[in-house]
Order: sequence, then structure tokens, then C-alpha cells
Amino acid sequence: MRAKPFTDYVPKVMIPIDGRPVIDYVVRYLAKFCQVSDLLIICEFDSFGKQIINYFEGKKSILGKPIRFIEDKKNGTGGALFTIESYIRGDGCFLVWFADNLCALRVNDLTRKYEEVIKASAPITGMVVVRSRRREETGRVVLDNADSSCNHGKVSCIKKFIEKGVTELEYPEAVGIYLFNNSIFDYLHETSEKLHGTFNLSHDLLAHIPPGKLYSYDIGDDIQWIDVDSPSYAERNREIIMKILSQMEDIETHNGEN
Repeated sequence: MRAKPFTDYVPKVMIPIDGRPVIDYVVRYLAKFCQVSDLLIICEFDSFGKQIINYFEGKKSILGKPIRFIEDKKNGTGGALFTIESYIRGDGCFLVWFADNLCALRVNDLTRKYEEVIKASAPITGMVVVRSRRREETGRVVLDNADSSCNHGKVSCIKKFIEKGVTELEYPEAVGIYLFNNSIFDYLHETSEKLHGTFNLSHDLLAHIPPGKLYSYDIGDDIQWIDVDSPSYAERNREIIMKILSQMEDIETHNGEN
């Protein structure tokens, strides 16, 4: 709901940043990597989805990678994987990237770590990209807990004010980027048979994959990530977004395999 009323007229991935939609930055970034051979964009084929399709019309030669648009059957983020199964069944692995996420993820390093795990361990299903630290959008306060214990309208003495610090997360946070191999489709079909309808990728599918089949890949402290969920949120976090876009632009200096 944060992106309304913008998303009443335009898809969330078309939120503009300096005149270009978020998805444009993501697609151009992924096209830089030799590990990425094709770009499949899952979107609805209604008026909203047509905005995405029309935007990329004529840009395939600029990107240098083939783009295929796949119709989203509105079966949830998990069910959406069904739509690409026939296109990638023969591939060794594939990257899933929610296109409202901006991150200068080093795709070459992710795939390299994935191959290392594959060689060293029993067969796995994939890797989930995570972050262990988060920069807070608001300040935090340390309170003197000796004051009134009443929760409603509680007044406490502030001992310390912390301005928008970086929080070490108790549990790493998934950032909406995944590297899977084709064994994910076995779990996908099992989940679909149980739920008989739409289902969520994280809650309904990944949460039920047996331990040892999924690994995490931490982006580290020098790579930032943001979910551009509304124009106002993008404006408030413009400094972070500009830093991420700068990292995405300069990725060639880190991409020796490209």
C-alpha cells in the first residue's frame, strides 16, 4: 500500500529514479555479466504489464542480451516460477531477482560460491542472497526503565539518542534475490499440489525445503541493498540509492570474468 496512488496507474517496478524506472537499472546491470545469458521478465500482459513491455521495446540491441516477456498468471511469487519452467529446464542454474530491488550484487562471485558449495557438498537447491546489517531509517533511543511501567502513554527519561545507526540483525534478512537450480521445480510442484492455488515463494515454498538444501550468500558490509517500494520512499533514501547505482555502474572494476 505504500506505493499508492502511484501503483494505481503504474507498476511498482516502473518507479522512476532520475528519469529511468527501477527495472531498467536492474536489467541493464544483469546484462553486464557473462554468467547471464538471457533475461526473462515475468509481468502481467494487461495495461500495467504492457508499460514494462513497451518500455523495453527497441532496447534489446543496447543490452546485448535477449529479453523474453513471460505472462504472469497471478499465482503468487511462488507460482510465478511455473511460467518459466519450460524455458530454463535445461539450464544448470538461474537467477531470480525481484525487480524493485536495487543492489550491486556481484553475480560472478555468487555463482562462483554456488559452484564451490555444489562441489564440496551433497546436491543443493540454491542460494538465498541475504544481508546481516541494516541501516535504520529513523533514530533510536535508550530509555531509563526505572520510570512508570504503564505501557499506554508511558513517559520515560531518555538516556541516549542514537541517530539512524546500523543494526546488526539477529537473523540475516533475505533481499529478494535467489540462485536456484532445477531441483526447485520438484518442490514447486509438491507445493502447488498441496495448496491448489496461489502461493508465496518464501513462506509457502522456501520455508519448507529440507535443511541442507539451501545456502545463504551474504552481500557483506560494502554492498548496500534497497527495496524501492514507493516514490516517496525512494526520495527519502536518495543518498543510499545513488550510492547503490554508483556501485552498479562501477561493477566492471570487480567483474574480472566479464
